[in-house]
Amino acid sequence: MASMENDPLAAYLAALARDDCYRVDEVLKTAPHETTEVVYFVGANAAELGPFVRKRIAVDAAMGDAYGHLFQAQRAGRRFRHLPRIYDVHTTGDELVVVMEYIQGRTLRDEVYECDGSLALAAQWFPLLCDGVMELHEQFSPPLIHRDLKPTNIVVSDAGLTIIDFGIARVFREGADGDTAHFGTRCYAPPEQFGYGQTDERSDVYALGMLLYYLLAERDPSPSVAAAGFAGPEVPSALRPVLQRACAFDPSARFQTVRDLKAAFLAALPAWEGGPRRAPTEEGPGDPVPVGGDLGRPWVASAGDAGLPPSVGGDLGRPWVATTTCAAAPADNEPHGTITSRIRSAFSTLSSGEVAGIVVDVALLVVWLLFMAVLIAMPFTPDERYATWPFWLLAFQYWTFGIPFFTGFLFILTDVRVLRRAAPRLRLLQGARLRILGIALVVVGVIAVGVTVAIANAMGLPTGS
Repeated sequence: MASMENDPLAAYLAALARDDCYRVDEVLKTAPHETTEVVYFVGANAAELGPFVRKRIAVDAAMGDAYGHLFQAQRAGRRFRHLPRIYDVHTTGDELVVVMEYIQGRTLRDEVYECDGSLALAAQWFPLLCDGVMELHEQFSPPLIHRDLKPTNIVVSDAGLTIIDFGIARVFREGADGDTAHFGTRCYAPPEQFGYGQTDERSDVYALGMLLYYLLAERDPSPSVAAAGFAGPEVPSALRPVLQRACAFDPSARFQTVRDLKAAFLAALPAWEGGPRRAPTEEGPGDPVPVGGDLGRPWVASAGDAGLPPSVGGDLGRPWVATTTCAAAPADNEPHGTITSRIRSAFSTLSSGEVAGIVVDVALLVVWLLFMAVLIAMPFTPDERYATWPFWLLAFQYWTFGIPFFTGFLFILTDVRVLRRAAPRLRLLQGARLRILGIALVVVGVIAVGVTVAIANAMGLPTGS
C-alpha cells in the first residue's frame, strides 16, 4: 500500500481532517483571493491551543509561495528575528492554508500616528526594519522579495519588529524579463513592480526608502514628493541624498542592497556632542540618537533599556494593543526654539487633508465654547419646568452633565496631531488615550443625568418630560 506521501488522495484527506481541528474565533480580513482568521486548535479532549493566525489563499491566485519557503527554512532549524513563525503550510482542495503565530503589537502606521513622524522615530525603527528585509534577501537563495512593504505590514511591540503578510512575496528568478503578476501598494511599490521589469532586492530598497519618508513625515509618499527630491522641511538635509538614491526610478541607480541602504542611513544621522552614537541593531537598541539637523532641536530616540529580545512573528490584518513607547521629548535645558517657531514649523509640513482637519477642529472648538457658555448661564435662567428647583441642583444638572458630556465628544472628534507637533510636552494627548478619555467623559455625563433625576424625585420636584 502506498504511503501517504505518495498517495495524493490520502494527503488530501489528511489535510481536510487537520483543518477541521481549528475553531475560527475571528475573521480579520477577507479579499477575493485570501481570507485571514484568528483560530484555535481544538484537541480530542476539547482542550484548546492558540490563538494562531490562519490564511486561506486561493491556489489559482499565484500567491503565498513565500510562506512555504519560510516554513521549510524554519523546519530545517533556522530562526528569524523579524519574520513570523510558520507552523503549518498545506494545500486542501483549491486553497493554500498557512497557520502561523499570533502576536500582540501594533502596526507601524499606528506607531507613527501615536508618536508623530520624526527622525527619532526613524532612528528607532528603520535599522530594525532593514534587518528584517535583509533576512529575506540574505538568508534565502535565491532571495525572497517581499514586494508589499508598507506601514500596515510591519508590526512593532516591546519584543521588537516583525514583517508580515508575504502573500505577494516571490523568489527572484535569474534571467526573467518581468514578474508574472503585478501587485502592491502604489505609493510604496517601485515602477518595475507594475510592468517595467522583474522585481529584485532593489525593489524592496525602493519601498524601504518610501517607508523612511513616512517615518519622518507621517505622510504616505507621493510622486510629487519624490520628484522634488524629498526637499520638504520634514526631511533633514543629510538624509535627502539617501532617500533620493533609495527611491530612484532606475533600479541600477539605487542602493544595490538593503545593507548598503542601512549603512547610508546610519552614516547620515546627525552627530551628537562628542560624536555620532550607535543606532539600534540586532544586538540592542543602541545609544540615544540625536535628531537635530534641519528640525532645529535635538530629540532623543528611546528603544528600550536593554537589548531587544528575539521577536516573534504573526500575520495581522488590523492594529493591535499598543505596547511600545514613543520617543522622549527634549529636556527643559535643551534648545527647542519659541512656541511661535514650533507652530510655524508644524504647520509648514501639513498636507491639504491635515489643513482641512485643523479647520474642522477649530470649528468644533468654537461650538464647544458656545455650549460651555450656555451651560454655565442656564442655572441662572432656568426653564419654567425647573423653576422650583434649588440653584445647587440646577447647577448640578447642567454642569455635571453638560460639561463632561460635550467635552467628551470634543475629545472623540478632534485630531490633536498638529498640536502635539508644535508642543511635544502634550504627548499624553495621544489619539487613543484622548478618545478613551472622551468616551469616559460622555459616560460620566450620562450617569449625571440619572443621578440628577433620582435626587429630584427624592425631593418631590418635577422632572419635566
